[in-house]
Amino acid sequence: MALTVEGAALTRAHRQAQLTLRADVLRDLVQLWSLIGPGDFERFAVAAEILIRQRHGDSAGLAAAYFEWFRTAEGVAGSAAARLAEAPDGPAVRAVLRATGLAGMRSAAAAGQSAQAAARTGLVRASGSAVWMVLGGGRRTVTDSVRADRQAAGWQRVTSGSPCAFCAMIASRGPAFTSQRGARFQAHDHCACTAEPFYEGSRPVPGNERLRRAWDAAQRQARDSGELSRGTSNDALNAFRRYLAGDQTLRPDTGRTDPTRE
Repeated sequence: MALTVEGAALTRAHRQAQLTLRADVLRDLVQLWSLIGPGDFERFAVAAEILIRQRHGDSAGLAAAYFEWFRTAEGVAGSAAARLAEAPDGPAVRAVLRATGLAGMRSAAAAGQSAQAAARTGLVRASGSAVWMVLGGGRRTVTDSVRADRQAAGWQRVTSGSPCAFCAMIASRGPAFTSQRGARFQAHDHCACTAEPFYEGSRPVPGNERLRRAWDAAQRQARDSGELSRGTSNDALNAFRRYLAGDQTLRPDTGRTDPTRE
């Protein structure tokens, strides 16, 4: 958590700016889809690549300004220039959109959905990947800038306050320190979490501390009931998911896979 009122306000403003960008991307993808026609993921991927690469740059630009303003507001000694994330490779963008879109459409069709409904499911999947790539520009810019800043210790995850179980699990771990080998910002499709720089004296995000307590409680309950002894790698996360679902104050957000919703 930022030490200053100004820093905290910048973090909130940055998250809102990224959310606005996310909503704009989803709206544009829906409009693009309506022009191309259901099911043609090849043409959709080619057209969407331009949008995604441009919006990735927008996300990175917002994050670069946020990093430098936040550092100044927090009174960090010296100076450190932001490191803009590189734009994603065009062919890779198209490949991801085709793969996720077609996989979503085929699984929906196999489940008995109509051709129109299956195509929309494919769009939802592809849009989730698009959001992941676009907002990755901002997240990567902050984390790369932090790594290059000698005064920075790391970064911490900023969530909506009622994140999905995966994001809640990662946030519950506290700051990711640059000294940790291979530390990276983990995000899923449609994820809207952002990163806040963490300096000496910075405080943990209050909501993340609450998630840590919830994680610990969920694991205690799962151990006591024997739910962690079934041998699957997702036992701990599934126990946490059940715990969150039963706690009204920590219940995860819903509806995030619908590209028509913010």
